[in-house]
Amino acid sequence: MLLEVVDQKLTVDKSPSIGWLEKLYPENNHFLLSFPQIQGMNSAWQWYEKGVSIPVLRNKIHPYYGTYFPTRFEHLVVFDNWLKRYEGPKKSAIDVGVGSGVLSLQLAQHGFQKVFATDINPNAIVGLAEFMGTTKLSRKIELDLGNLFGKWDKPTELIVFNPPWLPASHDLDALDKAIYYEENLFPDFFAGAKERLLPDGKLLVFFSNLAQITNLTKEHPIEKELAEGGRFQLERCFKKSVSAASSKTKRDQHWRDSEQVELWVLTHN
Repeated sequence: MLLEVVDQKLTVDKSPSIGWLEKLYPENNHFLLSFPQIQGMNSAWQWYEKGVSIPVLRNKIHPYYGTYFPTRFEHLVVFDNWLKRYEGPKKSAIDVGVGSGVLSLQLAQHGFQKVFATDINPNAIVGLAEFMGTTKLSRKIELDLGNLFGKWDKPTELIVFNPPWLPASHDLDALDKAIYYEENLFPDFFAGAKERLLPDGKLLVFFSNLAQITNLTKEHPIEKELAEGGRFQLERCFKKSVSAASSKTKRDQHWRDSEQVELWVLTHN
């Protein structure tokens, strides 16, 4: 089913007002979109307009269309607790794959003077730039559209990376890359991190045992790096059990009973 859009508005009676039609198609005054696309846009517009509350942040985030944002928060709580105990320097940090910006906002909230953030998704960069505007945050968080570390090559005391947690089994588009990782992602990341982490710096990588407990793979990319890479050593791994799925969900999520999120803290070997 296709729906007609004229002058950035749906031509269907009693249809909702979806601001993305103006933001994303400012010069296209007559076109068609599929019903599932319209449904997705409408949901995304509600999240963007009303904002999404994140337990570890003071203010809501307003995720831009086509940008990953967290719907579960256990790993963010683990990170926030780690930041509260962190006593190292806070001159700079790199956030690889910034998404909707939650990790960068946590870093700024905990006193980091400068956060260099990257993403391969242009919507993430556009959305965060718009969200920060000309506030103090825009001077604390610098953005770059690029793969992994992008243009940031200066050594830093902290690197954080919340990668996809599931191995890819098909060709990926931009949105898929927020959920599934390709074979070369982790080797490329660890090689780049080795070059950019200061001698006494910390490398923080988030992960989950989701792929293992759902039998997608037996390989754990961080464990593999520690065993074979020769670049980093483990300082500590924090784990937290995931909350049970909502009773309202229709999807089979029995595996959540044994799922754990992980925060791996690594240092130079």
